[in-house]
Order: sequence, then C-alpha cells, then structure tokens
Amino acid sequence: MKTSNLFKAIALVAMVIVSVMNSEMKAQDNFITNEEAKNDLVVAKTIFKQDGTYLYKHIRYEFTYDNENRLTGKIASKWDAAKEGWIPSFKIIYQYNGNEITMSYGLWNKSHEAYDKNIQKSVYEMNDDNMPVAYQNYHTANWSAMAE
Repeated sequence: MKTSNLFKAIALVAMVIVSVMNSEMKAQDNFITNEEAKNDLVVAKTIFKQDGTYLYKHIRYEFTYDNENRLTGKIASKWDAAKEGWIPSFKIIYQYNGNEITMSYGLWNKSHEAYDKNIQKSVYEMNDDNMPVAYQNYHTANWSAMAE
C-alpha cells in the first residue's frame, strides 16, 4: 500500500514537471526572429510574437562591431503598440583590452533620455583559449550615462 502511494506521488510529480517543461517549450515556439546582416555580421534582430496567423512586433536588437568583427554594442528596444514605435530598453557596451573584456550595461531612463539607470559593469579576464577565468562585477548609481 505504501509503495503504491509512493509510486503515485512520484508519477504525479513527474507529470507536473513534464507539463511545465512542455508549456515552456510551447511558449518559446510563439516567437519568430528576423535577422538583418551586413558583411556576414548580424546588425539587427527583430523578434515577433506569433498569435495564430498574426505576428506582432516584440523586441528589436541592434548590434555594432569593431574593425576586427568583435561585438562592441547591443541596444534593445521594445515595441509600444499604443505609440506605434520602438521604445529604448537597455544598452550593452563591450570593450576589449588585452586579455580583458569589459561589459557595461545600462537601462533606458525616460526622464533623462539616456541609458543611465541601473548601470552595471562586468570585467572578464580571458585565458589563452579565450575562455573566462576571472570575473568582477560592479553596481553603482553614481556613474554618468554610458558613452556612445
């Protein structure tokens, strides 16, 4: 009797886990991506939500690169259907210095019209195989807006 109840409990937990995982997978299937490339580099990516046969703008990413084709910037904008336009969301700047990569992140501040909200900075030290071996993260509200 105890074994039967234990088996039922395990089966129920397994079914719940499978159900949750299945619903998450289906949620990801409702997005369509359109990439824009220039010189074999993705310079923009627009993500659309799919609702039946209709597509709705969701989020747009714009990418910049240096002369070595390394990613130097990423800007995200969310679609505002009421205003029928893209609203800035966040910006990430990548800087390369020897074996370090510095990543600066800032949220769009509507009142300042700048990416100066919740600014964070991460520094990654890379090894000879270009794999991160050390990491430092900084948070502050006192930094100025992120440079272009």
